[in-house]
Amino acid sequence: MKPLKATPTDMPAVVTSNAEAERLRQTTRDLVALTTLPAIWGTLPPTSVIDSLCSVLMKMLDLDLAYVRLPGPDEAGTLEAIRTSDTEAEPHLLAAAREALAGSPAQYGLNAPLAFALPSGEELHATVVRFGITADIGAILVGSARADFPTENERLLLGVAANQATVVLQRHVAEQALTISEQRFLDLADAAPAMLWVTEPDGRCSFLSRGWYAFTGQQKAEGLDFGWINAIHPQERDWARQLFMDANERKVEFALEHRVLHVDGTYRWVIDTGRPRFLPSGEFLGFVGNVLDITDRRAAEQALDETREMLSAVFDALPVGVGVVNQAGELQLSNREMHQYLPTNRMPSMDDERYRRWRFYRADGSLYEKYEFPGARALRGERVVPGMEAVYTRDDGVEIWTQIAAVPLKDAEGAPKGQVSIVTNIDDFKRTEAALREAEAKQRALFDEVARSNKNLSEFLAVLAHELRNPLAPILTGLEMMRIRADHPETIVKVRGIIERQVQQFSHLINDLLDIARVTNGKVDIRKDAVDLKSIVSNAVETSLPLIDKGHHEFTLKLHSAPLPVYADATRIAQVVGNLLTNAAKYTPPGGSISLTVEQDRSQAVISVSDNGIGIPQESLESVFDMFSQVGRNMSHSQGGLGIGLSLVRQLVALHDGTVEAISKGEGKGSTFIVRLPIDFTNAELVQGAGAADGALAVAPRAYRILVADDNVDAATTLSSLLEMYGHELRIAHNGQQALELAAQFEPDVVFLDIGMPDMSGYEVATRLRQMPGVERSVIAAVSGWGAKEDLARARDAGFNMHFTKPVQPSRLSDFLNMLN
Repeated sequence: MKPLKATPTDMPAVVTSNAEAERLRQTTRDLVALTTLPAIWGTLPPTSVIDSLCSVLMKMLDLDLAYVRLPGPDEAGTLEAIRTSDTEAEPHLLAAAREALAGSPAQYGLNAPLAFALPSGEELHATVVRFGITADIGAILVGSARADFPTENERLLLGVAANQATVVLQRHVAEQALTISEQRFLDLADAAPAMLWVTEPDGRCSFLSRGWYAFTGQQKAEGLDFGWINAIHPQERDWARQLFMDANERKVEFALEHRVLHVDGTYRWVIDTGRPRFLPSGEFLGFVGNVLDITDRRAAEQALDETREMLSAVFDALPVGVGVVNQAGELQLSNREMHQYLPTNRMPSMDDERYRRWRFYRADGSLYEKYEFPGARALRGERVVPGMEAVYTRDDGVEIWTQIAAVPLKDAEGAPKGQVSIVTNIDDFKRTEAALREAEAKQRALFDEVARSNKNLSEFLAVLAHELRNPLAPILTGLEMMRIRADHPETIVKVRGIIERQVQQFSHLINDLLDIARVTNGKVDIRKDAVDLKSIVSNAVETSLPLIDKGHHEFTLKLHSAPLPVYADATRIAQVVGNLLTNAAKYTPPGGSISLTVEQDRSQAVISVSDNGIGIPQESLESVFDMFSQVGRNMSHSQGGLGIGLSLVRQLVALHDGTVEAISKGEGKGSTFIVRLPIDFTNAELVQGAGAADGALAVAPRAYRILVADDNVDAATTLSSLLEMYGHELRIAHNGQQALELAAQFEPDVVFLDIGMPDMSGYEVATRLRQMPGVERSVIAAVSGWGAKEDLARARDAGFNMHFTKPVQPSRLSDFLNMLN
């Protein structure tokens, strides 16, 4: 230890001033010398720097102790340097310095003087200087035996020295941290499952992790710069390079998938992603990114896509509709078949516009409410299996039968979160089932009919035998009488009359059999002509009167006042009337009442034959027209005959486009047979008598409600005026729609229609009138300027009863209306 220095106190003031000036000059020189230290230390390691710093401070400040400490991450990494004026005391001072700096940095500093006791007993004055820019990187502990240590100049020099050391050591610390960081990055990059890379602002690759080289087999010299592009598949190489350079120019993130040559010689799919790097100042540094091998993922995705496509194809190919619905009723997944049922992607019970298209029927025929639909029940947690049948109305209006099953989907807690519905088209099955039921019913009815026919046939054969034996008995008896009394002329004459009457009965039976056979086999000869029904009926009455008189029946005949033209076979219609009168005479007890009425009901001629005879049970009103049927025989009222008369009546009437029906209130209450035949208005002039003279007014015996429709206002007005003069009630329409509206309200007896109206033709109006309740049986006459043969035929097809060609003569109108009356 150097002897302590003392300052003389008895020197003159001038000497003190000179000494102070010298100290200032020395301090200045020392400051200049300290500023040169960074240049000297620039290439030195940190250990040499702190050694040099200790030596400089010992000499510059004439110290007894200089100690510098740079803490590391652990004791092994801590750097320290020490210089002392007494080498023997160095271990002691090193331990003391370490102990002094063992506390936290806040516990020491320039303003915290320290004192060390030397082995010799002397006291060493010390101070600590921390250094570092943003954080402390080390500390300097210096000491001197001088009592005034440290002086202000010494403090200044210590601070400058610490700053100079900081400049150099801070760079070393930063370089060390950078080296450590880079090493850590390299370790992480090499250990990462992805292949990492870094590029510079110009796009050149400056780093590739070990994974890239292991994956591609490239050497470092091959992969850096733009060499990595050579590993990309040739078909994608230019595209990948262009995409990367575009992203580099725009400094934006990118991601691309392409193939890279693997070390095994195959190309594998990778995804390459990059993100731009920037300094805090915004300066672009390049990109950092990674490359991932996605070959297995793509293979899995491809397999998954193929599986999905297969499942989707199977799903769509299912012959039933399948749909997955969430708790809100929204369709989440469905196949093509289901989409036709749920085009709005909502389940029916939650679709206010379409739920009415689904009709679920209860056993009693009433409809289920929409909250009772299978899907709605499944959303409440109920399984609806095998399902419910419903009628679904398609968009085209066609109705089909379906069966709907639904099961709930539940979450982990068991609460419903949706449902799966299956809709099966069972329309063919239901229609087949209905057809089978209908066929079964028809077969049962056919069986019953065959059984009934067999029964009727058996009864017919018995009746036929009876009817044949009846005339045979008197013939055989008469022949025996002729043998016994061959010489008596009176007996022979009497027997001959008996035989003639019985042979006529034979002939009548045979003719009935032949007629029914011809009609049944479609071989009957019908010769139609324009005839007056009244004359036919009159002739038929004349032939039937003997049988009526025989029964002492009261007979009433009422004929229509005007001719009734029909297009018919007069002989066959007379046969129909004769059979009905014969039937009435047979089944009416002696002294009964029989009436025959012929009248017109709009476009039909009606023949009614009524009696107060034995009547017909309600259950036999239809079967009475069956072959071999005899209601009287079943009621113990057999009057003879084969039971084919009424069957022949029905078939002959049908051949004339007519109908026949039987009416009776029951047994013992008589019966009425009504025959309806169409009036032949087109041939009315051939059968009616001479009408009124041309131009003369004739008042019709009956007033009709008449509708005139013609777009020619004058024509409609004049025709209406003429008809009103005849005493009829009129309505006028000037177009088709107005005619239909008036007809619905007025319900006319007769309609005169112009064919060529603007909004719809007279043909269309006539067709629609025939479908209108209250008007369907009205007489409709065409009034047209077209009168060719094809026009008349078209008018008949449209439903017209008569066709007038303009101009219409008043006499023809009068005759026409008189004929209707």
